[in-house]
Amino acid sequence: MKKKLLKYKVKNQSGEYGNVMLEIALIMPLFLLLLSGIVQFGFILNAKIAVNSASYEASRAATLADNPEQAAIQSIEDYAKSNLPGWSFDDRLKTNIDISGTNPGDIVRVQVVYRVPVFFAKIFPFSPDGNAYTDIVGESVMQIEEKE
Repeated sequence: MKKKLLKYKVKNQSGEYGNVMLEIALIMPLFLLLLSGIVQFGFILNAKIAVNSASYEASRAATLADNPEQAAIQSIEDYAKSNLPGWSFDDRLKTNIDISGTNPGDIVRVQVVYRVPVFFAKIFPFSPDGNAYTDIVGESVMQIEEKE
C-alpha cells in the first residue's frame, strides 16, 4: 500500500513541475518589468537630486563671485565632475543662468536641465516628441550678497 502512494506522489510532482514552469513563464516578464521600472525610477530620482544640488551650488557661487555667470558655470562643471561621472555640457546637460545685475540684492536664477534616458520610451512615451529621454530640471534663486 505504501508503494502505491509513493508512486502516485511522484507522478503528481512531475505534473506540478510543468505548472510551475508555466507560472514562471507568465509571471517573470511582469516581474522584470516591475524591477526595471524600479531601477528607472532610481535613475530619475538620482538625477533630480543631482540637478537640484548643482543648481543650488551654482546660484550660491554666483551670489558670492565678482563674475556671477562664470562662477555659476564653473560651479556646475565642478559639481558634475566630482559627483556625477559622465556629466558634461553637451546635448544631455544644459543650463540657463539669469542674472538681473551685479549689485547686492539683485536676483540670480540658475536652472540646470539633465536628460535622462528612458528604458520604456517605445512602450510609455515620456515626451511628446517620442524621444528616448526625459528632462529633469532643477532651479535655484538667490540674491547677490554684499561683498566685503
